[in-house]
Amino acid sequence: MAGKRAIRAPLYHGALVGAGYVIGEAMGIAPGPLGPTDGAFADTIAIFVSDLALLAVGSVAGWLAGASSSSGTDRAR
Repeated sequence: MAGKRAIRAPLYHGALVGAGYVIGEAMGIAPGPLGPTDGAFADTIAIFVSDLALLAVGSVAGWLAGASSSSGTDRAR
């Protein structure tokens, strides 16, 4: 949705949606993709990797949504 509504930089808007999900995850509002692991170091790496994956997926989804937008409405003429 963010990529569809973005006139410019749908990749950036998708990353912002991913960042919003990561913040929701940190606050306990949204579920995390991975469960707890054994040890603090392994848990830190798992959180880092899952957050990076969420940002990447959000960016790609925003880019795809912006690229597939076929309507020319709200575009500079």
